[in-house]
Amino acid sequence: MSEVSKSDLVLVEKYVFLGKTRYRIALSGTNIVFNVEASSDEEAYNKVLEIVRKMGIDRSLLESIRAKVKKS
Repeated sequence: MSEVSKSDLVLVEKYVFLGKTRYRIALSGTNIVFNVEASSDEEAYNKVLEIVRKMGIDRSLLESIRAKVKKS
């Protein structure tokens, strides 16, 4: 099982809300977007990769999602 990597992520938006920096990061080629609080870009990417891992999304599932999104 091959894991999703940082190269599969796209930074959509970085903003400050209530004094905290938040990031919207998408799984490239899908309509899945994660919203996390982090103090740096690297921390935000790592948090998203951890969420993706906990959700059980691996490279083969990601490719399947991309194919379904591309179809619609």
